Amino acid sequence: MEFLFLNNFFIIYIIIMAKDAKKVKLKANDRIDVDDIIKEDNSILREISFDVPYPLMKEDKKLMHQLIDYVRSSIDDDEKAKRNLKSAYGLSAIQLGQRKKMLFVRVENEFGGLPEEFALINPRIIEKSDRYSYLEDGESCLSVEDIHKGLVNRHYMIKIVAIDYFTDREVEIEAKGLTAIVLQHEMDHLLGILFYDRINKLNPYYIKKGAIKI
Repeated sequence: MEFLFLNNFFIIYIIIMAKDAKKVKLKANDRIDVDDIIKEDNSILREISFDVPYPLMKEDKKLMHQLIDYVRSSIDDDEKAKRNLKSAYGLSAIQLGQRKKMLFVRVENEFGGLPEEFALINPRIIEKSDRYSYLEDGESCLSVEDIHKGLVNRHYMIKIVAIDYFTDREVEIEAKGLTAIVLQHEMDHLLGILFYDRINKLNPYYIKKGAIKI
């Protein structure tokens, strides 16, 4: 964790690891499953989300806990079977029918270390790399049940400013590779954009020059 002071403004460059993340508690009837996630035939997914007042109200804290609980639980095979879950890297509030700029992302460490977790409120991208990356097998989404073949070119590196739910501070995050792809996917939801909107219509498997395969 690194702290910097710049123009009397407190900026934190931080990667939230699981050991630092808040544990969340939900009543059994507040926990969600795939049937609670809005699907693409619902027009609300195409609407733009609003900034959320902070500190969060009780209902918004519960909403964030639902996002966190679903994504964390979705990597556990027993939980998936017991609760009707599908695996997910992330989930945004609009996917639960709430037009609020809130999201949660969890990306496992490919080298066996602790995962990266981001519970963000009112995120916005302030910098993007010129270089792109893409998922070799394409992207998918809990809100999209139909198959959309093709590749999504996304910026390899992004910088985001947001309120971090875990630390109650405004943070600046630099993300690369898979983490950057997942964050861009979830932030697209806040703008009413679905991943297949970014697939080249004339050449679905078009790859930008120099793009990195993830």
